[in-house]
Amino acid sequence: MERISWLSKLNLRGAGSRANRNASLQTPVTADPETCLMVFKNHWSQVLRILEKRSCKLDQVAADDLSAVRNNTYQMMNLLAEDRPRDEVAMGPILGFVVSENILERLLRWHLQWDFSEEKKVEQLKLYEMLISQSRQPLLRHKPVLQPLVTLLSTFSPQPASPVLENNLVLLLNQLCVSMVKEPSILHLFFSSPTEQGPTDLIIFSLLIPFIHQEGVVGQQARDALLLIMAMSANNQMVAKYITENSYFCPVSPTLFCLKAKLQKQ
Repeated sequence: MERISWLSKLNLRGAGSRANRNASLQTPVTADPETCLMVFKNHWSQVLRILEKRSCKLDQVAADDLSAVRNNTYQMMNLLAEDRPRDEVAMGPILGFVVSENILERLLRWHLQWDFSEEKKVEQLKLYEMLISQSRQPLLRHKPVLQPLVTLLSTFSPQPASPVLENNLVLLLNQLCVSMVKEPSILHLFFSSPTEQGPTDLIIFSLLIPFIHQEGVVGQQARDALLLIMAMSANNQMVAKYITENSYFCPVSPTLFCLKAKLQKQ
């Protein structure tokens, strides 16, 4: 009954203008911050019970458990997207809880234990794209939010994938580039690989390269995102050095020069 009393305080809003988004990601709420935090913690406690089932073998996770984690996570991410900062400096209460409990890292680590199929990757991409595009406060400056995102991106390779996966990957990369333009201080954070081994790599740039010759929306989003990175390189020596010395810039440079010329005319 206590849980019902929490939920009864929530005032659901309409889905908004992004009508093509998955309906499960379109349940933003308005309520007092304390109530939203209580509801968030209730969803997390249900997820945590499943995450801590140590007796489960990797091939014996129950379908009900997978569904429960998915559904509760969707509700948690909607609440996080609606969370508002306490003031110009302090995080919102839900974001503060997410950061202190390292929730996004723990969720991704649990998913990576199983068969991390394209379907599951699409789910994760949609969650992060929704958070980045709809959040009411900066998220990427916080390592417990950024690190699992970088880990997720590191699971992708230049090899062809399904159109659905490619669409969602490029959309997220495009949103990340828009975020970096708004907050350039986070750009350097994407140079560190999850294991911090191997050569320096700007993972967003390297993931975009295979898509810039594609036609349609995916290709346009990839080119727009790459243009934003190139524009930032004019004022960021680290990015400029990466593009010229460590990226696959040369094979695609004619296309990029054309894109840059187009940008200068706009």
